[in-house]
Amino acid sequence: MIKNILITGSGGFVGKNLKEYFNSKYNLLCPRSFELDLTDCESVKNFFSNNSIDFVIHCASTGGVRGCADPENCEQDNIKMVNNILFAKPETTKVIIFGSGAAYSKARDLKKVKETQIGEVVPEDQYGKSKMELCKLALSRRDMLCLNIFACYGKYEKESRFPSYAIIQNLKKEPVIINKNVVFDYLYIDDLCRIVEKFITSFPKSRVINVTPTKSISLLQIAQTVNQISGFESDIRFKEQGLNFEYTGDNSLLLKELPDFEFTDFNTGVTKLFNFRKTL
Repeated sequence: MIKNILITGSGGFVGKNLKEYFNSKYNLLCPRSFELDLTDCESVKNFFSNNSIDFVIHCASTGGVRGCADPENCEQDNIKMVNNILFAKPETTKVIIFGSGAAYSKARDLKKVKETQIGEVVPEDQYGKSKMELCKLALSRRDMLCLNIFACYGKYEKESRFPSYAIIQNLKKEPVIINKNVVFDYLYIDDLCRIVEKFITSFPKSRVINVTPTKSISLLQIAQTVNQISGFESDIRFKEQGLNFEYTGDNSLLLKELPDFEFTDFNTGVTKLFNFRKTL
């Protein structure tokens, strides 16, 4: 029976939401990076020796920040963190890590890509390469699951993330500026938490799974949804016309594992985020 869960990266968007979601359901260990250096093998080994851990949800990561160059050791550190956890954990302890659509290489159109396409194109960036390698590692193990997130939105996301940016601009009654329209698979954070909960309870047979909603949405549609919810029409402007590379993942494997799963519709999710943003 799973009682004690280690959540790494609990200060980030996904980790913070998972910590809040599971706080009343399990005993949680949520060390911050200044308390536990996951790239230090001895520190990780000592942490597991000193704590009873039944399950690991690994949210910690480096790199992959839009508009910023990846840190020098991004690829090495992302892989090292996971390897250190796998080395230190008890044999019966299972691990969920979070991958990314970047594993498929974002330098091209990604239109409902399938998990079997991992490695077909090697990403040019360190972050994408690390996520590709971790997918391959998960496929080779029975105790590890990699959930590939393409886009995720909700409470605690950064102000610069597009749904929050569009909401903030609307609340300020200012225009929403879009570099170029893009089609994404935006998963609501509460849905991600429910998916993780189901896989903790019943570890899936698949080792790499795209966690994406069935219905995709463009940045323009997000801004229009915010306008509709608000009742105020922010002007929506594009710096460049046309569509940029699509960024969507096929979710048939997810729905095979969770056939009755119902996704939160985008209007409901954005309404909740809008109401949250109004309180800040």
